[in-house]
Amino acid sequence: MFKHTRTLASLALLGSLSLTACDSGEPGDDGAGEEELISQVTLSLTPDDGGETATIQVNFDADGTNRTFSPSTLVLRPGVTYAGSIELRDTFNDEDITEEIEEEAEEHLFAYALSPASIGTVRITDTESDYSSEDDNSGDFAVGLDFEVDVAAGASGSGTMNAILYHFDDAPKTSSTATSDEIDVEVPFPVTVGAGS
Repeated sequence: MFKHTRTLASLALLGSLSLTACDSGEPGDDGAGEEELISQVTLSLTPDDGGETATIQVNFDADGTNRTFSPSTLVLRPGVTYAGSIELRDTFNDEDITEEIEEEAEEHLFAYALSPASIGTVRITDTESDYSSEDDNSGDFAVGLDFEVDVAAGASGSGTMNAILYHFDDAPKTSSTATSDEIDVEVPFPVTVGAGS
């Protein structure tokens, strides 16, 4: 199994996308040792004012290179709150990785950040019990498959919305803001905010 164990500092310096695979199954299971690649990540943001859903998708090679965003930027409007969701796929084997995260919610946690911070804030709105997780880590913590984006009223210009998927395999997830050395995927999605967006 491939796992990136770079520190967050080195990831920030790289400013690039990284990915790895999650284990499938427990030791002794028929699925043990299998791995799923993450080669496509899709963000969908639906505005609370009834406007059109904004979607951006990134595709990349199995080693995380040759990333392509479609469209080239996620266009948001200032002063609007968006209900967000994220989907992950292994396009090489036609597998839905989101389903695995739902089933193993206690082992996964997304973290999101808008940069610059003046663009707005992101808040995770789901927990492990929303999925089929067994909640065996002594808590019902956030997962991050569902979230809200509050775009600041005075926001404008360009930036990024960074999405990081932490994997808790060597140690359990102990809070809704926990981090891990194991990072399954990190994507800096381009964002543009403007009154005419």
